[in-house]
Amino acid sequence: MGLISRAASLASVPVTTGARMAGAATAAAFGADKDAMYAKATAASIETLTTALAKARGPALKFGQALAVFSSALPPEQAAQLAALSRLYEDATPQPLNKIAKVLNQLPEGVEVDPEAIAAASLGQVHRGVWTDGRAIAIKVQYPDAPRVVKSDMLQLRAMAPLVGRLLPNLDVRALIDEHATRLSEELEYNREAAWQERFRKAWAADDIVVPEVLFATKTILVTEWIDGTPFTALANEPGERRNAAGRALARFSFWSPRLVGATHADPHPGNFRLLTDNRLAVLDFGSVAADAGIFTHLFTTTMLLSVDGDFDGIRQAWVDAGLIAENTTTEQLLALLDVDTRPYDRSEFTFSREWLQSRSQAWQDPVAALNGVNQLRFPPDYLLEHRAVMGSLALLCSIDATVDFRYVVDHVDTAP
Repeated sequence: MGLISRAASLASVPVTTGARMAGAATAAAFGADKDAMYAKATAASIETLTTALAKARGPALKFGQALAVFSSALPPEQAAQLAALSRLYEDATPQPLNKIAKVLNQLPEGVEVDPEAIAAASLGQVHRGVWTDGRAIAIKVQYPDAPRVVKSDMLQLRAMAPLVGRLLPNLDVRALIDEHATRLSEELEYNREAAWQERFRKAWAADDIVVPEVLFATKTILVTEWIDGTPFTALANEPGERRNAAGRALARFSFWSPRLVGATHADPHPGNFRLLTDNRLAVLDFGSVAADAGIFTHLFTTTMLLSVDGDFDGIRQAWVDAGLIAENTTTEQLLALLDVDTRPYDRSEFTFSREWLQSRSQAWQDPVAALNGVNQLRFPPDYLLEHRAVMGSLALLCSIDATVDFRYVVDHVDTAP
């Protein structure tokens, strides 16, 4: 989709939904059931919004995936529409080499570039190649118009803020959009990505986590060593031993990187993880990193650790200290809400599954009703990357039915590099 057509498609959303809301108000004024009319208009607006974001791809789709985190605040049918965005992954038609020639000209002399891209998205594409010493490499190239695409999409998303605010009234939408814009700007800085990738690589170098070495980087091009392996999407058909090894490694990487690296890999989709033949886990793409892990990651990790120890009163106090529940909330009330969440951690082994993930989503459909005294769970916008990282990792574990012993995960953090 071209820049102009993307902008036009996104710009039509607030106009269309605004007309629906006005129609609902008019119908109600003439005696129609007000609640029914607004419910119908809201459902149609959610469908229009999700369709437009999915069609636009790129920064707009990523914002939709961020909104999907908050889908439990909606009625089930509308929540399902919004949550579906989290299962979409970017794809796009690669640009020919002559369109990215100026970017590729930054490469050192003697580097070979395969003419066909192996992957493409709205802001860039990846080619295989050969480094000057003969090593196979991956070359990530940013499109020349990527900054303009981000700027255009963010302008349209800001125009949608009032609409999204009506659909999700407990969400500070403008702050969320600003946070999203900041993160996208960071993703356009390939030098920044290279620095984070090397930091993760060195932190996990002596462990069962493999991060490709960065060989060359500028603001718009990134060259790393090539790593072959079984994509996470294909692991569901692998033997249980392989799936469990992948799950154990992913759990350790996801939950201990904040301590070892001071940051979280915040783009945990299947394409960014591969299992090697020796059962080590390769981790790719560090464009989205949550630096200085904050309250959400700390709270999640604390909940996991205390669950392993069976300290449920400690979990309650951690949630109180984080400001998410009232002081008069009892341990029993909190555990009624967190029962599904804590199951993987309060037993010796737990097999993650789609059924567990669905039951978790159902448990959080109405947290206010499930927990008397809970605050509105209005996570600050800077929780966005942390939340996506944690929830995305859990979804990956469920996608391969991995069995993980979290006591092993906890006990082995001190032996990590």
